[in-house]
Amino acid sequence: MPDAQPVSVILVDDDPDEHFLFKADLEDAGVDFAFEGFTRPDDALTHLRSLNEVPVLVLCDLSLAGGDALAFIREAAGSLGGGSIGVYSGAKNPEMEEKCRQAGSTFYIVKPVSRIKLAEAVAKTGTVRLAETSDGRVTPVLIGAPG
Repeated sequence: MPDAQPVSVILVDDDPDEHFLFKADLEDAGVDFAFEGFTRPDDALTHLRSLNEVPVLVLCDLSLAGGDALAFIREAAGSLGGGSIGVYSGAKNPEMEEKCRQAGSTFYIVKPVSRIKLAEAVAKTGTVRLAETSDGRVTPVLIGAPG
């Protein structure tokens, strides 16, 4: 997959333990990517803006303590470099899902996040896909990038 344009992945969750659990769950499911984790939305926005149009997939917890996930989504949406932003939550909430979409998210996943749920959600973005690697694992790349 050397020709595919990789997508940087950022996780925004106010609980640092969730960063570890999120990554472990996805690694166990064969999803192979490294991500930058942030507990504060402001820090994630600063990092996003520093990437200068690098394609980014942002995964954001809906329940950001001390932060407003919808405001974060609105602000982050302009710094994705062709990537996408998705929200995950512990509860199915169609009204909140619609608010997230209006703010700029492209998908909403109810926890627990699995390889299947992530692949289906990412496929809906229209900008990012999960590409299979030679060892059967997957990694996010831009749609339209060779690979």
